[in-house]
Amino acid sequence: MTTQASGRDGRLTLEPPRPAGLPGWAPAAGVGALAAAGLILFFASLRGIDVTRMNGLGLLSVLPAGALAGVTLTALAFVAGLALPSANRAVLGATLAGLVVCLDGVTMFIEPEPRFPTAYQIAGYVDYISHAGHSAPGLAAYFSWPGFFALVSFVTGAAGTHGLLTLLRVWPVAIDLLCLPPLFLLMRNLRLSWRARWLAGLLFAVGNWVGQDYFSPQAFGYLLYIVFLAILVNWFIKPGTQRLAALPADTPGRPARSRLGRLDRRLFGALRPGERLSRQASPAQRAFLLALLIALFAVTTASHQLTPFFMIGACLALVVVRRCTLTGLPVLLVVILVGWVSFEAVGYWYGHLSDIFGGLGDLGVNVTSSVGTRLTGSTSTHLLALRAREVLAAAIVGLAVLGALRRRRHGLSDRVLLALLAMPLLMVGLQSYGGEIALRIYLFMLPAACVLAACAFFPSPRPAGPAQPGWLARAGWLDRVGWLARAAWLRRPGLPGLAVLVAGALVLPAVFFLARYGNEAFEQTPPGELAAMNWVYAHDAGGSRLLWLSMSPQTDVTPEMPWDYAGLTRVVYIPTLAPRNPADVAATVAALSGAGPGSYLITTQTEVAALQQTASYPADWGERFEAAMSAAPRVRVAYTTGSAVVYTLYWPTGTPHRPLQLSVAGPTLPANGWNVAAVILLWATLGLLAAREFIRVHRPGSALIRRCTLASLPLLTLLTAAVLLRFVIR
Repeated sequence: MTTQASGRDGRLTLEPPRPAGLPGWAPAAGVGALAAAGLILFFASLRGIDVTRMNGLGLLSVLPAGALAGVTLTALAFVAGLALPSANRAVLGATLAGLVVCLDGVTMFIEPEPRFPTAYQIAGYVDYISHAGHSAPGLAAYFSWPGFFALVSFVTGAAGTHGLLTLLRVWPVAIDLLCLPPLFLLMRNLRLSWRARWLAGLLFAVGNWVGQDYFSPQAFGYLLYIVFLAILVNWFIKPGTQRLAALPADTPGRPARSRLGRLDRRLFGALRPGERLSRQASPAQRAFLLALLIALFAVTTASHQLTPFFMIGACLALVVVRRCTLTGLPVLLVVILVGWVSFEAVGYWYGHLSDIFGGLGDLGVNVTSSVGTRLTGSTSTHLLALRAREVLAAAIVGLAVLGALRRRRHGLSDRVLLALLAMPLLMVGLQSYGGEIALRIYLFMLPAACVLAACAFFPSPRPAGPAQPGWLARAGWLDRVGWLARAAWLRRPGLPGLAVLVAGALVLPAVFFLARYGNEAFEQTPPGELAAMNWVYAHDAGGSRLLWLSMSPQTDVTPEMPWDYAGLTRVVYIPTLAPRNPADVAATVAALSGAGPGSYLITTQTEVAALQQTASYPADWGERFEAAMSAAPRVRVAYTTGSAVVYTLYWPTGTPHRPLQLSVAGPTLPANGWNVAAVILLWATLGLLAAREFIRVHRPGSALIRRCTLASLPLLTLLTAAVLLRFVIR
């Protein structure tokens, strides 16, 4: 006997009776218990891990089997939750959050200090603004985008927090958890089943191995990027009309189809939009949301160099595929970005135009520096970790392509997701971005890629109809296993896809740890290294030059140690070539001597690990180098811990100390009449373009929109000329 129930779309569906002796809440409770057992096992196994024993496999080489089994069990519980007859948000949400904590927060529980060297550098910029009250473009290019540093400084100051170490420790897992709500909001206006939505959340958690979630403007900007997309897709979307899609090709008044379009129709038939109409909102609410979009972009523009380009690209891509109602918004965003770079980031581009635009259009070099050079020189063990990244990225993108095809077979056209998936690929033509452009492209493809990849398993947006015999029932296995025969929820269709997901849940956590933490041997922060840096800062009263070992001083300019978190104007970091022969330290001693009195050379456990794993230096290189340095003439050990050694030289009494030559202000914008006029022109253009978009959301179709467009054309022309002249005459 069956019962009738109303589905979410208002249609009546047939539901099977609940099996006798098995309460309706029992399957969800079982999934929750399984997830809780996995989490308990994971955290209980994290005691006593010796992170100093890591090899080229990174964290996976020292992670206990119990911890790996625990996170795998939690992933299996999440997949089991997808097999429930209806979505249990509490169980699925808690399990997904627990997985994120396990995957992205594991180092928070096993490493004594916050990880990742650049996070300490960012903390130093925040500390500088907190104490000085202004940025310092002359010290670092980061200060040309001080928005994030100023915001954190303001928030921590208002909260009365004087140290950032705790924030550095919890930041990765906190930012990754905060990315989930806007991701689900983004999917809310798409025609997806609940299983596809929750699976996309799981794939996003597992696919986000890039490691850009450390305390940084990039992590903050990425969160704002997903919020930006969610607002666009929910309130400013314009799906295509189903009526035209269903008309025959020879219908009068129907636009002519291209040959490719006719082939697509022949293969897939008439397609419905994969997104719903914009969510209902009053004109005032839409105006507020537009203001929020502009504010999000402005904050991102003032905080990070790269993320605004992806925001503009996403908005423009949605306009190009005729899905966004804010057709003029990309122009406004471009003007905001150009205005900031031209008038506020002078310290960044002045004198460095060849470095900034040198990689423009050079696809081969940009791709090679992002992918090929990262594999060169790595040991065979460490190469496995690097290959795991490629495999995981290829798997998600490949599933996304498969999901798009399956959706089309179900009569759905996912223009929004496909546009957001393809748009980041265009960024490869900008520049190599320090050899990281491929990583950033994958990162910004990830939201759309995960949604489409989930559709490879659950392509249909319709809720499941009456329970039908699945493959387990047809094979007769349910009738042989006692209570399973009464569990009608196991008889639902789609279980073959769930079986594939079970297989994925068994391997994905291990692959994630390998891809995400394969560099952990030199991305961790041993306490001894932090103590050594504190000693240097305590002895830098007259200004110090700190030499550190690099495999390529021209390109490898980020030391593998906590650095720059204090004393930005008192310590200068100088990359020095690490000799391939550890006994040949003559050039290293000469470099230390050339730096003058008050200079130091530091060697750390993480530096040596990076040299060994990424450049194939000998396994005993660190011990032999330290022995050679200690025996070198004039060299003395100034400070040592278990993981760091600080060297200096003996100097004759009275040897003068060379002061540091540091410029805090950097190049500035001259306050002449030309620049004042250009700034006024910029604000006038911004005001007119913003007014046009607010009129568009408040009074669609108004004649004022066209008038504002015509009035903005001469202003845009003059502004373009002014900006070009600024870059030419500076």
